Amino acid sequence: MTAVQATASSRYRELWMLPGAPRLLICGVVARLGQGVTVLAWILLIRETTGSFTAASLVAAAISLATAVAAPVGGRLADRFGPARVLPWYGCAYAAAQLALLAAVITRQPLPLLCMLAAVSGALFPATSPALRAAWTTLTAEGTGKEPVRSTAMAAESTLFELIYVIGPLLLSAAMLIADPIARLTGTQPDVSGPASAIVLAAACAAAGTTALTRGFALRRIRPNDGAPTRGLGPLRVPGMPALLACAAGVAFSFGASPVAVAAFTTTHDGEHAEAVTGVLIAVWSLGSAAAGLWYGSRTWHTPLTRQLTWLLGGLALGYAAWMPAPSSLVLGVVLVLTGAVIAPVMTVQAGLVAQIAPASMLTESYTWFTTVNLAMAALGSATAGVVVDGPTGAVGGFGACALATAVAVALAAWPGLLSPRRSVTEAQTSQQ
Repeated sequence: MTAVQATASSRYRELWMLPGAPRLLICGVVARLGQGVTVLAWILLIRETTGSFTAASLVAAAISLATAVAAPVGGRLADRFGPARVLPWYGCAYAAAQLALLAAVITRQPLPLLCMLAAVSGALFPATSPALRAAWTTLTAEGTGKEPVRSTAMAAESTLFELIYVIGPLLLSAAMLIADPIARLTGTQPDVSGPASAIVLAAACAAAGTTALTRGFALRRIRPNDGAPTRGLGPLRVPGMPALLACAAGVAFSFGASPVAVAAFTTTHDGEHAEAVTGVLIAVWSLGSAAAGLWYGSRTWHTPLTRQLTWLLGGLALGYAAWMPAPSSLVLGVVLVLTGAVIAPVMTVQAGLVAQIAPASMLTESYTWFTTVNLAMAALGSATAGVVVDGPTGAVGGFGACALATAVAVALAAWPGLLSPRRSVTEAQTSQQ
């Protein structure tokens, strides 16, 4: 890949100066702050109130499955009526559903009711990240003179999303620490009040952050689709989109499998400290991704996006393969940093390809399909890795499964013409007829 270096400060200053960009960056973080904490908080809370990790896993799975199924519906509504009109309703409804589920958990309602409320909550999850990527695409569209800033915007978006998953567990830890002395005074359980406080905070951020986000210039600039409404498979009928989603599926599988494999590795190598070491290794992986994302966005790349994706996915596959011979958690941590450095750039390039492939009338929905694929394949990867690491190969087999899934994505990305973007807006719009 070839790139022209620009000072990071100048490139990100140019991004900050785009109309509406500060609100997208700041409110986008606030609106999604809970995404890095809610799954873990629900598992801890339900485990404490029911005494069962199985019940906790079922509720968490119900949320994720419902989000995966319903995400394209929210994206299509945002395209049809405009994200500035749709997202506030989703954000407030999602927050209300989360609080209803919290009340049901605390009052120890039956598990079927908890799963039903969890599914409702997941279905109402707002398409914030897809709408943000659609807004960045619109702000840097052809003819605006800001096309070179698109990669910076997508890189910043990917980096911030990674940091959310670093900040989230820290917020949960802070909530647990704050809850402990309060619990001593009130006689309540800190293992309940801590996760519950984190869930309330996440719900408030989703409602307030989403509402504030949609009042800005950038999302209001995305006009509703006044033409014929999208029908049927929508973006899945656009040439290049199914192949791109298939690439994303391989990567998502590896993302779901890798934490399980890392946990199995630390269980073998670190004994009673395995849980703490696992958390550190995953955080190191995310931080490596965030740092690389910032670096990647500060440069102007002249290599075609399809070729960039091929090289980056190849680096990720080799990184997973390099995990396999690691003799200790310290060595694995070093390799994790290097492997993590590929993740945010991969997400950036994928988002850039969607901007090239998808018609403007289906942009938000196109990005929501990545939510569906990522959640579904990450769950499959996690389940598959659980079976593999319990077998004779252990963690090494789990790492190998990650490498294999990513290698399939590399083959798809390298296939000539498979990810070719649309040639013109008119041609892309014709493809949806």
